[in-house]
Amino acid sequence: MVEMRLARLAVHRMTREPLALLVEPGTDRCLVVSVRGPQAEVIDGGPRPVPTGEDERMTQDLLADLAQLLGRRLDHGEITELVDDRFRAALVLDDDARVPARPSDVLAVAVREGLRIEVAEAVVDAVGQSFAALGGHRPEPARAAAEEVE
Repeated sequence: MVEMRLARLAVHRMTREPLALLVEPGTDRCLVVSVRGPQAEVIDGGPRPVPTGEDERMTQDLLADLAQLLGRRLDHGEITELVDDRFRAALVLDDDARVPARPSDVLAVAVREGLRIEVAEAVVDAVGQSFAALGGHRPEPARAAAEEVE
């Protein structure tokens, strides 16, 4: 597994679909993951703030709360494989139990809870791209980078 971090969100020029750009720290390797609109909003909001009231919890927060009630905690999110051009993903608990989920949900929960994101080496090798070639090195390249993503 390759540890990656969320570099930014972008919007695909043609489809207007939200995209998450994950990068491997210290390298130029990048993975572009399509995310659903509601999950993109959660990802864009960043880590869960300290709650000041019950009404502030989001659906994604319930997973960590439920795990805690069951005596577990969320450990990390994984993108595990690529099947028929679709990523498969899972949330991993501290006892190594895996909860299969859509990649956009895994990324939303991972960002919201501050979890590590790991991607199978075979996935990065198969569909990874150059972050610099996508415009990732520019200060605010989200729109231009998205235009380069096919």
